[in-house]
Amino acid sequence: MTTLGSVIRRNDDIAWRVIEGEALVVDSRNSLIYPLNTVGTRIWELLDGQRNCRDVLAIIDEEFEGNSETHCQDMLEFLEEVVSKGLASRCG
Repeated sequence: MTTLGSVIRRNDDIAWRVIEGEALVVDSRNSLIYPLNTVGTRIWELLDGQRNCRDVLAIIDEEFEGNSETHCQDMLEFLEEVVSKGLASRCG
């Protein structure tokens, strides 16, 4: 389970590119492409294995309008999804 203390890192084997502010994440193992919106793209960019989710949330709260509680819930759901699909993993 992903918590605010979790550290998440993008899978190095997953290709991705930002086009016009939105990322396309390519899972060549399954021939799937995942388009991310601007907030998802920013979270994805921050998944360097150095920051914990609390740090990522602070950046999202600073850069995007909205309620921190909603950002937190949405971010944790997004992270659970990318981890479950093997696009990223929990460190440690």
